[in-house]
Amino acid sequence: MRLKLWQIVGLGVLVLAVVIPFLFVSVLKPIPLKRLVEKPLFLNEIEHENWLKGEILPGKGFEDSILAVDGFGLRQAMGVVNALRGEVDFRRLKAGQSFKILLSPDGKRIVKFVFQPDMITRHFLVWNGEKKDYDYKLTIYPTERRVRLVEGEIGTTLNQALKDRGDVSNHLRNVANGVLECLVNFRRQARKGDQYQLLVRDRFFKGEVVPPSQVLYVSYRGKRTGFHEGFRYDDGKEGSVWTGHYDRKGHALVHSSLRYPLNRIHVTSTFGWRRHPVTGKRAFHHGVDFRARVGTPVFAVAKGRVVRAGYSKLDGNMVVLKHMDGTRTYYLHLSRFLVAKGQVVRSHQKIALSGKTGRVTAAHLHFGIKSPRGKWLNPLSVRMIAAAKLPKKKLGRFRIQVEAIRAKLNHELALLHRLPDGSVGVEASLSRK
Repeated sequence: MRLKLWQIVGLGVLVLAVVIPFLFVSVLKPIPLKRLVEKPLFLNEIEHENWLKGEILPGKGFEDSILAVDGFGLRQAMGVVNALRGEVDFRRLKAGQSFKILLSPDGKRIVKFVFQPDMITRHFLVWNGEKKDYDYKLTIYPTERRVRLVEGEIGTTLNQALKDRGDVSNHLRNVANGVLECLVNFRRQARKGDQYQLLVRDRFFKGEVVPPSQVLYVSYRGKRTGFHEGFRYDDGKEGSVWTGHYDRKGHALVHSSLRYPLNRIHVTSTFGWRRHPVTGKRAFHHGVDFRARVGTPVFAVAKGRVVRAGYSKLDGNMVVLKHMDGTRTYYLHLSRFLVAKGQVVRSHQKIALSGKTGRVTAAHLHFGIKSPRGKWLNPLSVRMIAAAKLPKKKLGRFRIQVEAIRAKLNHELALLHRLPDGSVGVEASLSRK
């Protein structure tokens, strides 16, 4: 039976009417988040049966943690670690962070490596045979941000009051205490019944909080102390030394401290025992290495006198400063000197440009601190700030952020303390002077 033209056209329209909606549903249907997480485009065999699993061990770095997995040699481990130095900030390494390793069929090379420092971040390495090096990719899965208000009264101490709560982590407690200690003498002035507030921003992924949360705002009102508050400033650049907490006028809320030697901080090697990136031998590292391209400005961390500005085979071009209390600071592998021996320098004065001189694998700044008694100190244990006060060019951005934080705070106060008639109760006035 032959179909007439109008019947063929009608049949075609009917088919399209059924197929097109199906195609639209298939195309527009969102990809389940689980699929995105488990099947990254860069490494779509993350659950391969031959993957070996490990984790950062307590008190150990990447090298020793990888070597603890059966079947790996020092050369393999060092290859992975050197490939990650410029990408992973090693000061944030913590025991328990996981990694996965895939070996070549002959077992002689790590061909794929995945480091997962938290539930949303993946660092991928894949061996590129043509380049004789690893290709790198970073994947960070999106999170939902929520702001919440934490407030209460102290009984014995602020630290204990926060510790007794179930919604304040150790990190949040330490930040709140550290900021307020710059404003309040708790030992002499704190009294039972004094009030505190924290405005906290959490990140959520698949219903779970992704640490660390941030303290956007903290305030304290006491019978003896009066009212004090601090705000978090975000400089907008990863690793910026200006990101931190300040009072309303932009003064840094950090106790006795040194200035940072760079404007941006990314640690590629920490203080303590490690495998030397050049020799592969286990040795004590008497400072920290910061990622810095050749020509990056290097600053004095405090006022002092230049006691050395010269070259050595291992340390390369080096500047050593002696400060007022007898402490010495060391700046190694420089490309250019901007000061001379005997010269007095002020805090945050530009003293050199970073480089890759001496025994190094890549450009970076080695920074060390030696006490007046000659003992090497861990620079990451010393409180450092960008400056005592934000410069004028950053104050405008800071004031905008302060107003945004106040708006969030007032919104949370209104939700928490709203009365049946829609007005706000008097107990919500803690943050208002």
